[in-house]
Amino acid sequence: MKILWLAFTLALSPLAAQAQDAEVLAEYWTDSGSLPPEYAWDTNVTIFADGKLTLKHCTGYETEGPACKTRTAKVTEDQLAAIRTAAQESGLADKPATQVEDDMIPIGGGVSGGYVLLDGQKIDLIAFPVEADAARVRPVLQAIHDAIPERLRHRFMDES
Repeated sequence: MKILWLAFTLALSPLAAQAQDAEVLAEYWTDSGSLPPEYAWDTNVTIFADGKLTLKHCTGYETEGPACKTRTAKVTEDQLAAIRTAAQESGLADKPATQVEDDMIPIGGGVSGGYVLLDGQKIDLIAFPVEADAARVRPVLQAIHDAIPERLRHRFMDES
């Protein structure tokens, strides 16, 4: 019964409604890293192929409720094209990035990652690629980041 209620609730959510309207082009996530709950935050951004953008920002390690805010925006055709171009030119579709060894992952500090769906293929943009792959992952993450309206980046992504 609980699963049915959860499915019903998700079906009625704004994110689910948008997901049914358009195909996802890209997902981008970023967080504050490991901090005490009163300082912790994470932001998830979904960019749809039709240019719709949904941003969900949560504080204190929460994932729902009053600690979370959802905002919507529009991405331009040029920004959508920049994401697609960066993903294509990265070569990540043919040769995915490799994750650094677990003992090499830095402790603390914020982190960002995501993925792009291009021609039915998921291109993972891992948060901790090996140095040789970082130069291929970074421009794709940057293209997604740049498509997020400045007002949302500054308010919900802890940028100065």
